[in-house]
Amino acid sequence: MSLSDEDIVLCTREPDLPGLAAVLDAPALAHRADLPSMRHAYLRFKSATSCVAGLIAEDGKTAWSAMTYPAERYADVRARRHWVKKAIYLDDIQTVLVPLTLERRLRPVRAMTRPAMRAHLLTRLGLEDCKLRILRYKPGRRIVLRADSQEAQRAVIKLHADSWAFEAAIAGAQQGAFSGQQALVGASSSDQAMAVRWITGQTLSPTAGPCCFVWAGQALAATHAAPVCASLADWTPQDPMGTALSVGLLVPELELHAKRLAAELPPLAANGSTPLHGDFSPDQVLIGLSGARIVDWDRAALGNPARDLGSFLAALDLAEIRGTPTETPGEALLTGYEAAGGIVEETTVQAYRAHALFALAQDGFRARRLHWAQETREVLEKTRALLRASRRQIVPGLSRALDQRVMRPRLEAITGQMLLDVAPELDRLKPGRRALVRYSSSDGQAVLGKLRAKGTDRHAPTVQIGLRSAGLDGRNGVGVPEVVGTLGDPGLWLQAEVPGAPLGALLERPNAARVMRRVGKALATLHSAPPQTMRHWTMASELNVLRRAVSDSPYSDLADLAESALDTLPQAIECGLHRDFYFDQVIVDSTTVWLVDLDLHAIGDPAIDVGNFIAHLIELGLRKADDAAFFERSGYAFLDGYAGVRSLPASERIDTLTWISLARHVTISSRFPDRCHAIPAIAALCRTRLSRQRSTTRFAM
Repeated sequence: MSLSDEDIVLCTREPDLPGLAAVLDAPALAHRADLPSMRHAYLRFKSATSCVAGLIAEDGKTAWSAMTYPAERYADVRARRHWVKKAIYLDDIQTVLVPLTLERRLRPVRAMTRPAMRAHLLTRLGLEDCKLRILRYKPGRRIVLRADSQEAQRAVIKLHADSWAFEAAIAGAQQGAFSGQQALVGASSSDQAMAVRWITGQTLSPTAGPCCFVWAGQALAATHAAPVCASLADWTPQDPMGTALSVGLLVPELELHAKRLAAELPPLAANGSTPLHGDFSPDQVLIGLSGARIVDWDRAALGNPARDLGSFLAALDLAEIRGTPTETPGEALLTGYEAAGGIVEETTVQAYRAHALFALAQDGFRARRLHWAQETREVLEKTRALLRASRRQIVPGLSRALDQRVMRPRLEAITGQMLLDVAPELDRLKPGRRALVRYSSSDGQAVLGKLRAKGTDRHAPTVQIGLRSAGLDGRNGVGVPEVVGTLGDPGLWLQAEVPGAPLGALLERPNAARVMRRVGKALATLHSAPPQTMRHWTMASELNVLRRAVSDSPYSDLADLAESALDTLPQAIECGLHRDFYFDQVIVDSTTVWLVDLDLHAIGDPAIDVGNFIAHLIELGLRKADDAAFFERSGYAFLDGYAGVRSLPASERIDTLTWISLARHVTISSRFPDRCHAIPAIAALCRTRLSRQRSTTRFAM
């Protein structure tokens, strides 16, 4: 497929790869190199590093790899003496075309270019006297060929560069054969080659009739019910943040949008023991006279069956983006799956679907589709729509809370303002627990609605009303938002939106220390106000939260260390706590520090709030810079601000509560791909600090 003028412009934004646009246009590149007509079979792009394409001749008899590099790397390639006679160099665009005979990593493929070696390999696979046609080619990784006898098409042969890939493919092929889907013909470990039976049929098209999708669902249910007969590995989810970064390299203006979506994707269900296809989509299903057969088991694994269902539905979503209506096929697939005994957990399937669709954001570029950048944008928007739809199901009443027609008269009756001439916005969500919805008008007026899964929260509004009456109304530099009202249907309560920026966005500003002193004063002011609750939060409560978080994990010892550390602390004078105090719970403007999300307000040790705030700064420093002291100056400024209003808790109390709060992050961080790397450092730091009976510093960052 040739690229449009728009796409050529987008491709050539990459100044270090002047051959990128040429490599993406296979027919034009083949013509320029005086080669037979070629089609793309694979594309691997690394910004400012390389672009590698697999090219296959239209007759399937030969394949080439096309590689374009920055000047320095191209000079190294140009100096390879053994390539001089057979490779084709296009120096003006720093691009080289390499035939199969020069394959560097996929060495078994060289046997396919020499008659005697090819004959021996075919004999070892049980496919003597067959002719070969190349179907797919991933340079340096894998080649896929069809073996044809005089009578019929007999098998699909796959040669792998890496032993682990070959072993995984063999395990998958064995599972597929045991499930009755595709027979294994033969294998040769010395060649890292395998062959599976060719199946005659039509690839399932998104436009096929519903019965074909029912058959596909039934076939999938049968494979999920089959015993595990091979050494299948656990399925490993793709890091969505990695996809977001790649999207940013391809379409820079979408990077922020992609990163936000990556962070919003729900955590996936834990790995299960079901044998999965691992890459299930319509093009892996063949429809024949006997129904549906599932092929290409290279990515078979053990996991949650929702993975296969979600990836199939995501493929249909992509087809719809490309112009094919797909709503009925998805319903038919699930109908067939359930009819054959498969169990559909709607919420879990939708989570896997959103992850799988997000992972397809680069597919348009890889497939060299016209207007691939627009397709990437639409994939992100569709992912966002899936997340919004699933959120409405996860929190009861959320669909009504986001319905402009339902909410507009209710809000106007409470506030007396003409709100909601723009659509409600979902600002935050904790699935199964609560959500935050922003209701606004085009003139800038806005209120925030807090929705709770177990019904309208009567406690939090009472707390905020009481604290404002006690002086935290914003007029003295510290405030909590004004309560606007409550609703029973949907069960939410409303508060005024306060001006300012989230504290998290200010932590690396030049004036961060000054802002942090104001925040310390604000927390001290809260602690000095009369508590607006009878709830108590004890050290035992704090320990129980940590013990639940780390139980049945490699970090369960942290709870025992925390218990020993808490036993050394004397009783403290209690006050009214925020109970979840960290930078996301603070909004700062030029005159006021606003404390938000006081849903957990309770009576307890003030060191709990102080330690929790410091712990979050340490975690953020480890996450961003691998440095626990990265925000040390801000932390000390926060403590100094607090001490300017009321006495700080004893340093050993702050220190102990800091490490107990930080220890919880070994579990919290595991839910976020961009935080997982910091878990070992968090655990090591907490073990060291909690092992001490007393600290010699206020806190150790």
